[in-house]
Amino acid sequence: MIQHRVTIPIQSKGNVGKSTDAIARLGWMSSRGFAWQAFDLDSDNRTLSKAVPGVRMVELSEEPETDLIRLFRSVGAAPLTLIDPRAHLSRLLLRSLEAIRFFQYGDREPDTRVTILFFPMDDLAVMDEIAEVVERVGSQVDYLVVRNRARIPRIRMYEGSELEKELLSLGASTLDLPPLLTDTKEALAALEIGLQRAVTPVQAVVDPAVKLDLIHRVILEDWLRLLFSRYEGAADFLLAEEEAEQIKRTAVPLPGSEGRRAEWRRGGKVNLQNLL
Repeated sequence: MIQHRVTIPIQSKGNVGKSTDAIARLGWMSSRGFAWQAFDLDSDNRTLSKAVPGVRMVELSEEPETDLIRLFRSVGAAPLTLIDPRAHLSRLLLRSLEAIRFFQYGDREPDTRVTILFFPMDDLAVMDEIAEVVERVGSQVDYLVVRNRARIPRIRMYEGSELEKELLSLGASTLDLPPLLTDTKEALAALEIGLQRAVTPVQAVVDPAVKLDLIHRVILEDWLRLLFSRYEGAADFLLAEEEAEQIKRTAVPLPGSEGRRAEWRRGGKVNLQNLL
């Protein structure tokens, strides 16, 4: 039984939305009452640790493998461990995992499972990095391909590629992040400037001290509802087994989806007698 789930995005390019995803996922897990621990490995930006209380900032020393090994040894402290590294850390992360035989140990005592998140794009260096990770790690982890069409509209190098086929053969799934309207994102940015602190989407909706315009609040609520439903669809890749089963037992349809017509028929509600 998988009692501990570790999620790690592997990405050599920045500005793909991985920290935005991490912030939203922590909000989703907290809303479900799940226990988690999270580590911010991006000392340049500190996006995750500034936005979400309880996230631990890890400053990598001159011997970063030691810092990462200590981190990986702590995954048993919570059922869910989220790691948000800066770009270009993939090889260092994999070296550290291999140094403590993390994957081999997981095969013998399968209570811990790693999910690697990929953000493919039309960039040869990014695609080669993903291919290298898959070849190096194989079936020892789970894979989740994240589509962020707001940042990366097309991924022609990936779609229909040998890499896509290989990942699908390894059981990979896809997570499609819904876009948030630019006006609402700008309203959130204005709030952060006014408050002089980070404001997560969940905080903007539930915290009365955050005075978000009503229209933007409604848009943000709908966006979170859709995003959380997609996280729940990928629960087997993002959560430990007990938490994933809880999601499946308690999943509910999105508001407004109950009783929806199976099909729409043109003129279905017109009084035809008056037209004859």
